Amino acid sequence: MHTWRKGIASWKCGETLYISVPFTWLMSEAEKLANAHKGKVLIGGPGTMKPTECPGFEPLLFHNPSATFTSRGCPNGCQFCAVPKLEGEFREISDFRPAPIICDNNFTAASRKHQERVVDKLKVFPVVDFNQGLESGRFTPELADLLGNLKCKVRFAFDHVNFESKVKAAIDLCRQRTTKDIGIYVLIGFNDTPEDARYRLELVRSWGIDPNPMRFQSLDAIKKNDYVSPNWSDVELKRMMEYYSNLRFFRPIPYKDYEYREDDRKQIALF
Repeated sequence: MHTWRKGIASWKCGETLYISVPFTWLMSEAEKLANAHKGKVLIGGPGTMKPTECPGFEPLLFHNPSATFTSRGCPNGCQFCAVPKLEGEFREISDFRPAPIICDNNFTAASRKHQERVVDKLKVFPVVDFNQGLESGRFTPELADLLGNLKCKVRFAFDHVNFESKVKAAIDLCRQRTTKDIGIYVLIGFNDTPEDARYRLELVRSWGIDPNPMRFQSLDAIKKNDYVSPNWSDVELKRMMEYYSNLRFFRPIPYKDYEYREDDRKQIALF
């Protein structure tokens, strides 16, 4: 799949500079780009924490041309998530651009008719990646069978320990009827404790999947990884993120024996 830009995307049309900001902590960088441009500037994207539109352009193309949205929004309104504020009510996109990476915030909330239309249009791709976390509670046998018509990778979210049984049921159903290529996003550092987070991370490992830990970021963060929950320390958050994000290196080392060092990331980057 095409590589994500993972930062600001910008492009010019005539004398106008368009800047798409994916994260709030990149707004200062976007403002520097804007100030350096002699001409009209339009700044949008999730980093602005405002609903934005870009007539005539699809900003996602500049972040990853292999990615698309078939729906926007999510009906759940989770406290840790900015999607309801940014995208409003859940809605389906009937004329979506077919692409192999699906970035819908909650594809499982779409109607059966829309899901069938999407799968039919995705059959032309050799592999399809449902990049965002599918909602385990809405992952039905019917949806599992439908997605099974594609060669695909799916991902589920494991945001709270109370969702354990639903996540496990969705994984089992997916393995039986859809695909064995499964990823699990595990939110940590939001209304939990290190013990709770480790329980979920290790539980995912016991299911035969390497978890993808996602550190909670405050919705208006000026600096990445600046928020530390009262139940955590900054060092413990960094330690847990570093270890579980790099199990390919640290797998032989039990977590209790892993010593976090700021230089570890630099060493890992060499491989």
